[in-house]
Amino acid sequence: LYATCISDISFYLWGSMVIRRTRRAVLLLAASVAAVSVDAFSPPTHVASVGSRQLKQHRNVVKLFAESEDADIPRPDPSVLVSTMEPSQQKLAVGAISAGILLGTSVIVSFLGFVEDILPFGWFDLWRDYTWPLPLGLIFVAAGVAHFALKDTFTSIVPPRGIWGGLWDVPAPGAEELGLTYEEYHAYWTGAAEIGGGLLLAGSGVGLFDIPVQVPAFLLCLLVAAVTPANMYMFTHDAQMKNAPAIPYPWGHAGRGVAQCVLLAFFWKLTFQ
Repeated sequence: LYATCISDISFYLWGSMVIRRTRRAVLLLAASVAAVSVDAFSPPTHVASVGSRQLKQHRNVVKLFAESEDADIPRPDPSVLVSTMEPSQQKLAVGAISAGILLGTSVIVSFLGFVEDILPFGWFDLWRDYTWPLPLGLIFVAAGVAHFALKDTFTSIVPPRGIWGGLWDVPAPGAEELGLTYEEYHAYWTGAAEIGGGLLLAGSGVGLFDIPVQVPAFLLCLLVAAVTPANMYMFTHDAQMKNAPAIPYPWGHAGRGVAQCVLLAFFWKLTFQ
């Protein structure tokens, strides 16, 4: 049942992106080979310039392939975006999106409760306790590491302060003292929180830490809710993650919203067993 549910959800949400992502990976690999080949057959200059020249060639070729790969994904007319609405309408739209995520999460929590009720006693507990914490924890650790390794990808979707008619006014205390931009500050602390929360969840799930799994599950539930505005920003402003496949508008964002609800529901069920 677990494998079936996960595979069905994954296929429904991300199946349409598999071919595009695979194709992109092949193109990027080809770009790397092409860049190295160009450097190998170029007349040698001085040794110090070889690395910088190869890196520049690599970036140029990768950019060419990336642009051609995303060129077939049409972008919406700016006039249909929430960001072009009046400030008061933007606030209402963000409120409606938030209510939709809350409703969707409630529906999935209810569905999981229904599954728990129809399964023989103890089966749902085994599924939840032995197959949720470790995979989810490792996923969040990997995502947190990516916040640092692929900084530009995540800073590009941090909502700028003052958007949505001034509704988003989250500060970045201490950013200047740390020498960080507003975007870097929020990308880094959320990345660190994902790494810490993921380690605690995975560790408690396999018995490495003597803490109830409900504690990290609840903390990660709060974290997922805290980073939801980044997904909203991508939808309302058609913001794209830098150096990542473009997301089709609007259904790609709808898929991300469903995935957000699934994550919140799973953490909710882990917390309130």
